[in-house]
Amino acid sequence: MPLDITLFGIQMPTLLPIFVITAIVQILLDRLMSDAGVYQHVWHPGLFRTGIFVCLFTLPCLLIYT
Repeated sequence: MPLDITLFGIQMPTLLPIFVITAIVQILLDRLMSDAGVYQHVWHPGLFRTGIFVCLFTLPCLLIYT
């Protein structure tokens, strides 16, 4: 697997587009969970959001780099 991606003539690491896509998915998921009232049952919402982001970011990274 290539570790760099060329996008519009700019060479960037593979993790950068994965990070951006994960951030967009996290924002959408955060809105859905706040509308559903999930954060009322969570002890620390900021820590919960960070944990979900780490899980969402790790999955594609592991699929690419292993």
